[in-house]
Amino acid sequence: MTVETPSTPFDVAVLGTHLGCAMLAAILAKQGVRVLLVDAAPGQEEFAGETTVPYTAEVFFTLARRFDIPELAAFGLTSALPSEIRRSSGIKRSLGFLHHSEGRQQVPEQAVQFNVPGEHAEWHLYRPHVDQHAWTIARRYGAVVVPHRPAVADVRVGAGGADVLLADGSLHRARFVVDGSGAGSPLVRRLGAEDAAPKLRSRSRVLATHMYGVRPYEQCVRQADYVSATDWSMGTISHLFPGGWLQLAHFGNGEDPVNPLTSVVLSLDPGRYADLPGDPEQAFRELVRRFPTLARSFKDAVAARPWTAARVWQRTAGPAFGEGWFLFDRTFSRNDLFLSRDVTMTAEMVHALAPALVEAARRDDWSTPALRRAALFQERLVDFNDRLLAGARTATTDFRLWNAYSRVWLLWSMLSALSLKSARNRCLARGRWEEVERFGDDAFWFRPPDGLPGLLDRALGELAEVEAGTRSASACAGRLFTLLRRAPFVPPVYRFADPDARYYHFSTARRLRMLLWSKTVAPAEFRTMMTKENLTNVPPPAMH
Repeated sequence: MTVETPSTPFDVAVLGTHLGCAMLAAILAKQGVRVLLVDAAPGQEEFAGETTVPYTAEVFFTLARRFDIPELAAFGLTSALPSEIRRSSGIKRSLGFLHHSEGRQQVPEQAVQFNVPGEHAEWHLYRPHVDQHAWTIARRYGAVVVPHRPAVADVRVGAGGADVLLADGSLHRARFVVDGSGAGSPLVRRLGAEDAAPKLRSRSRVLATHMYGVRPYEQCVRQADYVSATDWSMGTISHLFPGGWLQLAHFGNGEDPVNPLTSVVLSLDPGRYADLPGDPEQAFRELVRRFPTLARSFKDAVAARPWTAARVWQRTAGPAFGEGWFLFDRTFSRNDLFLSRDVTMTAEMVHALAPALVEAARRDDWSTPALRRAALFQERLVDFNDRLLAGARTATTDFRLWNAYSRVWLLWSMLSALSLKSARNRCLARGRWEEVERFGDDAFWFRPPDGLPGLLDRALGELAEVEAGTRSASACAGRLFTLLRRAPFVPPVYRFADPDARYYHFSTARRLRMLLWSKTVAPAEFRTMMTKENLTNVPPPAMH
């Protein structure tokens, strides 16, 4: 049965109610766009990213300041979150990498730990609660939700707009549809837009769940053997082995916690680990048994929810943009949940798409260049992320290579955060946002330090040669350290080019040395980027 259609069409229907869709709906509604926010079909919900890094926080702060929605800043500064969200999620004081070899105990000399500066509030997002909180924010700012939240059942698009049919039989008209519902999207099915083979280099078998009883890693080893390391379970832990990784994010490691679960995400090269059983629980147990130190962590662990499993996790659809529709975020592309890229890219795409939709709604012109630029930017962002993940997979083959690759990744993440913060402050001072609207050229939507994109490109090119078998892992590692040593924009205080500097603590003394470097021998652009405000250990306001 079809329920009576509302007489006034919506400007935009947003399909999917996860964090990205809800933030987008909140921003559009705040800007006066008439928005319908619709749940994805039951069973269509996907395992999503659950960790952040300082750069992620800067994107959240940018969304909050640009669109005047303070609640979005709290996703980057968790002290501002409602207590029930904060207590059910975890804290992230470090990002740890531990390399393992089959049949052997983990060697402490094959570990790297980046400790998060104290003014940051990175975290492990318990997505059931976080996504619901974001949905509530969207409603607060005026996004329309159909009573009892019936899911999308079908979508028909055409020159005059879109008809969105819900599971309760109600039909809703919108001028434009943004589909962030993910795999199984009825719009993708109608368009025939699903790619038969993912247009990505990466291929992963992914097994993911939440578990009770995961033993903190520092209780499974002699922590004193990891000189200068903080407790591993107080941050995101990535256990690495040739061709894969196992990422852990504890939800019960903060103050006054109420959530005993741990996020467990296993990603494997499907070819290298083709011998593992098809059943996800059996495959996970078999894999963990191969690494004795890991086995101790999971001896008493049990899954608290059904496994999310895919022989090939990657999927793509396209094109991203057409007459009356935009394939957004996980509907357009799905890749590995690693290095906090999932949450970060979602926030970046919200920032790219929201202004384009506001402009289109005000003009009632849904073929604007701004929407095309947002679609092109999404393609560039997906390509860049794919290269990062392919490089990470290659780097797991040898700890020396991971030791080098992780410095390149951290340098990019750290300088991107500082660059974005500086650009945002200039935009606020000028009252214009062009400086953070470089959408479409590449994955950098604000100006990074001169030379950083080139270093990244060379480093990922070197890793591609290792993957192709034309360069050895040790030679590539040496080359990456050389790139870091020679680049004038790499702060020497971090010792990124020193393979033995495997633990990073951003102390007050190090901050002051960093500030001195930025004012003396550093490239000129660092004098405005590395200010006292950016480098001192003073917690920023949630809206800064």
